[in-house]
Amino acid sequence: MDIKKVKVIGFDLDQTFYPKSPEIDTAIQEYINHKIAEHKQCTFEEGKAMFCQHYPAISGRKTLIKLGVPNAEGIIQESLENADIAKFLVPDKKVQELLQHVKGKYGSLSIITGSSHKVCKQKLEALQIPISWFDCIIAGGVSKSDGTAFKEWMAHFQKQNLSLRPENFLYIGDRAMTDAVIPLQLGMQAILVNIKEKDENVKVEQLAKLVDIAKLLQLDSI
Repeated sequence: MDIKKVKVIGFDLDQTFYPKSPEIDTAIQEYINHKIAEHKQCTFEEGKAMFCQHYPAISGRKTLIKLGVPNAEGIIQESLENADIAKFLVPDKKVQELLQHVKGKYGSLSIITGSSHKVCKQKLEALQIPISWFDCIIAGGVSKSDGTAFKEWMAHFQKQNLSLRPENFLYIGDRAMTDAVIPLQLGMQAILVNIKEKDENVKVEQLAKLVDIAKLLQLDSI
């Protein structure tokens, strides 16, 4: 990571502005169980039983693959974005202060998320993070997985500043593939946060908490 090159910072929303919790995990699993039941044409309880045969011994994605459910990666991402979790979100003053300091230093804040604009707004309200803090929000049907969302994000700021290059953009999220590997492939920089076990195959900073980025970004006042 070359912090001196960073000029524009964007964030993922789900499990980036907030960490996992048992309640959130349950809500996400319920969404997945419905998808299993839909594919297997069985009841929700039967789908849940199938899921619990394998999880948490193996990941949710690997469980779906083992059960023969198509588009496992997509379903996991959908569950993070669409599960009813806003009611479980708790405001964090340190995160709020961090975002204010980031905006103060870099002049803007962005969100790039698969959640719809409506759901994004609901989650931000639950976290007591004003949506007005963000100069650019890319949400809903624009895919991160194929890089489209990131290209749209870069284009938004490059229209304002023609000198910006991909390495001037830093994306911060929690999922290795969509939040680190894809941005890196586009020439951007990335940081992973809320990471319990580091993935040595992903060559980016991997931090235990979102607020830990303050040191990397040299936000001395945090």
